[in-house]
Amino acid sequence: MRKFSRVPLLLGTVLASSAVALATVTAAGASSNTQVILSATGISTSGGPGGFWIWSQPGGNAYGNDGAGSIYFYALLKAEHPVEVSNVVVSGGTVSETVDSKDGLISCPTFSGTETSPGHGIMSFTCNVTTPAGTVVVTATNVPGQVNISSAH
Repeated sequence: MRKFSRVPLLLGTVLASSAVALATVTAAGASSNTQVILSATGISTSGGPGGFWIWSQPGGNAYGNDGAGSIYFYALLKAEHPVEVSNVVVSGGTVSETVDSKDGLISCPTFSGTETSPGHGIMSFTCNVTTPAGTVVVTATNVPGQVNISSAH
């Protein structure tokens, strides 16, 4: 009866496991998975009371550069409006992004937030809101609320 050596089998298993581990570490290091939450309700804006909840992620993420949420300006439009987020850029504790409602009635080319402490911060935005009476430019500056910029590498 011929005996087989286990050394080549063991060496092959170790090499294969190392290759898988190295590929996983390289893929994880190639992209960050930063996520951003901006949220405030009952805020004062130039167009009356408003509020929003927006989740987003910047470019370089494993899942893309986008986000979603909702926004409302009750004095101008009767309901909250689902939004899509694009052009998300995070630099340190500040995020800037573009927010547009799915129905095309709200467009916010400038929406930014700065995290001042974990989960808290200030936000500013300019939005064009299409109402039955025409387009209204709505602004808000230094709105306190939830700003959460989290990174998982």
